[in-house]
Amino acid sequence: MPRLSPFIQHPLGKVIAFSLLMVVSLVYVIAANHILYTSILAPTATISEHLENANASAVDQYWTIANMSSASDADLQLSNADDFTQSSDVTSAGKAAQQEGQLPADKSVAYPLSTVGKIFFSDKSGHNYVCSGTAIASSNHNTVDTAGHCLYGHGDWMENELFCPLYESGKIPYGCWVANALEVPADWISARPNDLHHDFGMIIVFPNDKGNLTDVIGGAGWASNQQIKQPFSAYGYPAGYPFDGQTRQSCENAAGKIWQNHAGGMVISIPCNMTGGSSGGPWFIKSGDNWYLNGHNDFTSSIKPGHMFSPYYDNTWYALYNKAQNS
Repeated sequence: MPRLSPFIQHPLGKVIAFSLLMVVSLVYVIAANHILYTSILAPTATISEHLENANASAVDQYWTIANMSSASDADLQLSNADDFTQSSDVTSAGKAAQQEGQLPADKSVAYPLSTVGKIFFSDKSGHNYVCSGTAIASSNHNTVDTAGHCLYGHGDWMENELFCPLYESGKIPYGCWVANALEVPADWISARPNDLHHDFGMIIVFPNDKGNLTDVIGGAGWASNQQIKQPFSAYGYPAGYPFDGQTRQSCENAAGKIWQNHAGGMVISIPCNMTGGSSGGPWFIKSGDNWYLNGHNDFTSSIKPGHMFSPYYDNTWYALYNKAQNS
């Protein structure tokens, strides 16, 4: 019969050994729960993916100064106020989740504003457009969060997607990153008119000559299934009057309100005067000293003049993000 070591036989040794066993067991439980949630019970949704032009240099060459200057805003406005009913709180929200961000390599650049950029793209007919987006912390270090209608609209995928962080009056201090793939929820592609509650989009970009996107300019932390009664700070590059799309604008510390979209799902509004071109630009919330992406500029409506709306970042957003970061 095996004998216990003298250490284990000692009363203090038994206490220490039991404590160590409990710590190890707790670590295993936490790890198992994380694996269970992220790989088995993680929110699922059908995601549609479109591979962009594999020739990154061709997209870079497409965006001449003339083409950038001719790009117009991809504006969305709902005119029917009957499409919404204000709600007192979030209903049927899933499990709240969040992830810390990744700081930029250049510590002199303000974070998380370093992650905000301007998006250029074109449609099949050759019209050029602009939106906004956010480099987001991700496993592949090359993922951009934006609005779904900046990637898929009018029955087809957009082309020549280019993300330029810290854009300022034509200056791009760290260059731009060309899209490798575009992803949106499948229910955005099949959405009914005025159903914008899942107008989510993710761009997976190629590294540029400076490296992976978030290794250079940082990646915003993110949060999903969060409470609405907290301040949001929105950023983007509005190009519609009275703005010209050349500078980053903001609506800071704006109170959010939740709305039930009769076409399906929930959306949030904040007081904000940004216009088309700001679509896809981030809404940040703050917890402690950390900032988290938790919405984006998406559309305006006559139900709330002078306000901007965002889809509520729910399980479908998380499923899209999780697919994109592992692409």
